[in-house]
Amino acid sequence: MSNNVNKSVWMVGTGNISYDYIKVLKDLKCNVTAIGRSKSSCKYFEGVTDIYAHDGGLSSFLNKNPNVVDYAIVATNENQLCEVTSSLIEYGVKNILVEKPASLRSRDLRRMIDLKNSYNTNVVIGYNRRFYKSIQECKERLKKSKFPVSFSFDFTEWTHKINFKKYLKSELDRWFLCNSSHVADLVFYLFGNPSELNSLTTGKLEWHSPSIFCGSGKTENGNLFTYNSNWSSAGRWGIEIYFKDYKLILKPLEKLFIQKRGELEINEVHLKQDTDLNYKDGFYTQCQLFLKNEFEEFCSLEQQLENFKWYYKITNYMEN
Repeated sequence: MSNNVNKSVWMVGTGNISYDYIKVLKDLKCNVTAIGRSKSSCKYFEGVTDIYAHDGGLSSFLNKNPNVVDYAIVATNENQLCEVTSSLIEYGVKNILVEKPASLRSRDLRRMIDLKNSYNTNVVIGYNRRFYKSIQECKERLKKSKFPVSFSFDFTEWTHKINFKKYLKSELDRWFLCNSSHVADLVFYLFGNPSELNSLTTGKLEWHSPSIFCGSGKTENGNLFTYNSNWSSAGRWGIEIYFKDYKLILKPLEKLFIQKRGELEINEVHLKQDTDLNYKDGFYTQCQLFLKNEFEEFCSLEQQLENFKWYYKITNYMEN
C-alpha cells in the first residue's frame, strides 16, 4: 500500500489520543482540520502538533464552515462520541472513524445505524488493537488450523492508573465498554461472537460495580472459552489461544509468545513491526485502511450492537 493518501480529514477531539492520530495523518500527507472545545485544550493541541485547532466544539465549527470533507475521525470523550458522530453524518461526511466504543448505550447505537443508513454513510469503530501484528499473526494461524482451538482471556484493569478526574460518572459506570472492550472485541474478532455464554459477577468498587467477572462459553464457530478478571486484584489484559501441540500467549497484547506442548519454556515470536515502531501500535494500519475505504477489518456499528448484547451479559450492565 502507498504511504501517501492525500485526503482532507476532520479530526474531532483534541485530547491525548488525537496526537497519535495526527502523527499518522501527517505522515500520510493528509490535510487535517482539527476541532476541539475549550480554548486551552486547542492551544495545547496546537503547541504539540503544530496544527491549528478550532475551539468552541463541533456545532460551532459546522455553523461557520460551509464545506464538507469525505473523512472524519472522532476522538472525543466517550459520552460525546454518539452525538458528534451523528452530527457529522447529518452534515454529510461520508466516511467516519469513531473511537471505541462509539456509544455507551445500545439504543444510541441503533439510532446511529438508522442514521448512517439513511445518509448512506460508512461508520467504523476504532479498535486499534485489531491491527496489531501479533493479532494478525494469530488470525493467520487460526485460518490454517485444522483442529479445534480453545482460548481464555483476561480484561483485568489497572484501576490505580485511572485518572478519575478525567471521566464523568456515566463513563466510569460503563468502564468495560470504554476500555476493557478492547480485549473482548479482539476475541470476538478472532473467533466470532458467542453462541453460548455463562457469566458470573460479584464485588464492588467505589466507582464501579461489579469488580470481579468470571465466565465460560462457546463461540458461533465452536470454540470453547473462559475468562476471569478481578479489578480489585493483580493482573493485566491478555489472551491465550490453545492450538494442537502449542499455545500462543498475548500478554501484553502487542507481543506474541509461544509455549510448545511438553515444554515449560515460553519464547517470543518475533514479528515484523515495520511502521508500528514509529506510531501507537495499530494506528498506522488502521488509519491507512480507513482512508483507503478498506473497512473489512473494522468493527461496524452493527457488529458493535451485537457485541453489546454479550458485553452487557459479561458485566451485568443494564440498558437505562
